[in-house]
Amino acid sequence: MAELPTINLALYAQTDVGMVRSGNEDNFLILDLSTGRSWTASEEEPSDLLTYAQGYYGSLLAVSDGMGGALAGEVASRMAVDTVRDRMLQLQAHEVYSRLPFHERLRLSIEEANILIHGESQTNPAHKGLGATFTGVATHGSQVFFGQVGDSRAYLIRGGNIVRTTKDQSLVQQLIDAGQITEEEAETHSYRNVILQALGAHGSVNVEVGCLTLCNMDTLVICSDGLSGKVHQDEIAQIVHESRDFRSACQLLINLANERGGEDNITVVIAQFSGSGLALPEPPQGEPQSLARSPDTPTEINWGGGASDDQLNVPAVPVGDIVNAVEVGATQPLEAPSAQTAPFTSKVDPVTTELSRTTDPLNPLRPITSVFAPIDLNDDPEVGPLPSAKTEPFESHDTRPIHPQNSAAVPSQHPPISKADSDTEELSPVDKDPQFSKGGGRSRKGLFFLVGLALLVIGGLAVGVTAHFKQQAQAALQQAQIKIENQNQKDGRIGSLRDKIAELNKRLQASEKPSTKKRLNDIVESLNRLSQRLDDVNKISPDQLNEISQVCDDIGKELSKIEEEVNSLLHGLLPPMETDRDPIKV
Repeated sequence: MAELPTINLALYAQTDVGMVRSGNEDNFLILDLSTGRSWTASEEEPSDLLTYAQGYYGSLLAVSDGMGGALAGEVASRMAVDTVRDRMLQLQAHEVYSRLPFHERLRLSIEEANILIHGESQTNPAHKGLGATFTGVATHGSQVFFGQVGDSRAYLIRGGNIVRTTKDQSLVQQLIDAGQITEEEAETHSYRNVILQALGAHGSVNVEVGCLTLCNMDTLVICSDGLSGKVHQDEIAQIVHESRDFRSACQLLINLANERGGEDNITVVIAQFSGSGLALPEPPQGEPQSLARSPDTPTEINWGGGASDDQLNVPAVPVGDIVNAVEVGATQPLEAPSAQTAPFTSKVDPVTTELSRTTDPLNPLRPITSVFAPIDLNDDPEVGPLPSAKTEPFESHDTRPIHPQNSAAVPSQHPPISKADSDTEELSPVDKDPQFSKGGGRSRKGLFFLVGLALLVIGGLAVGVTAHFKQQAQAALQQAQIKIENQNQKDGRIGSLRDKIAELNKRLQASEKPSTKKRLNDIVESLNRLSQRLDDVNKISPDQLNEISQVCDDIGKELSKIEEEVNSLLHGLLPPMETDRDPIKV
């Protein structure tokens, strides 16, 4: 009896906090869909998932880069990997939803993660503004599907070539597609960290799904922008090729990114596929085939048993050519999931390298990536993004297939590679705005960032940006101008009140009348309390201009009363006994 064709996986995953940030907001997912075994960044390394035979239901590998600052970014990335893991298992075990095509179950699982993260951001004040990128690589038989939200990346190494199989959902990628900048210019562009989509940023998300066929000895590399922003793809291929196993390859890639600054968290997953179930290597056929969302894919999952066959007008999922008889039927039907399948507030212990790290006590959590969603630019849902541009062919170099072995020894450094080290860029204060950055904290400079971004896009119109992108830029500019006007009004109100407090303090300090000394000290205390209230007002977003105006009006009235009393005291209009009364309450 002939043996069944097999597909074997050899892999490793690692995450690192980097050289600057105090916490690790990245996460990864390794999932055997046939057995339900999984591995994330918060769990110990499972030896049975470093090499295994792929079963009937396939596998899922993913990287998620959280944003939102402090605990929020970590929570978002953990929610992303946990939710996608749980939904993939639940959907494939469901009587009706299991009939959805494999790639649509992947899309729907990522969409579900977006809904949960967005809900957490809206309902939990401690997690306001949290979000995450997500790059998932799911294999089913010899087919591999890429699910993309944000700017984490997936690469395919085949024979002598490395190609990027995902497209960043970022501003610079749109400028590349429009022909405004080159790939090389994008690597050092000032807005290279501005992304257009993230899980949790809005109630809905557009998951880009692509597909290609795996070949024997294909190697997939999935990473966060903490690696791709520091290490060129040719260098990634060279390190993977020259390393003795995938464990050391992950460590060497992380070490190189840290040597070049390590401003962001760094996560990398490497997996190689081999076996008789895969065809011989063929040259990569450019970008993966894009798969649009099926109209039969539900926008909301009904776990209460209400789903019926007539709701999904799709045929049963084909069995395919690759079946491991031992694994078929390994996944049993699961109970309907709760709104939150696991708590998302526990800390993740970061995996660190032996390299020394720098810390900044004034800003221990340096923001890295900004989120700039299309809905923030244009309220018209009919206006879509720029059309995609074809990717230029990649130059080839000799990359022999490697055979990873499980080795614990990891070299601490890697010899220099031909590409020059990237310069470490000073992080802009604009990234402190929680609406647009990983990290949190508001800054007026964030408003000018919006104007600069809009002007950048408008400047490109002269050389061929399409009409709908012009509409987006104009809308962005208009919104930015409104925010700047609100900020100016806020600064003006607060500034005039501070000037009045300073003037009154100066007059009080100039008085030397012993009979009024106690009363004048009480007034100084009142002025100090008003100054503290202005500090609180300054923390309010300029979008809440009505609230700011109301508080400033109240403070202004209190200052008017204090000014009248100061005038009376200094001009002797109040008798000495009046100076012993209680201070003005503010």
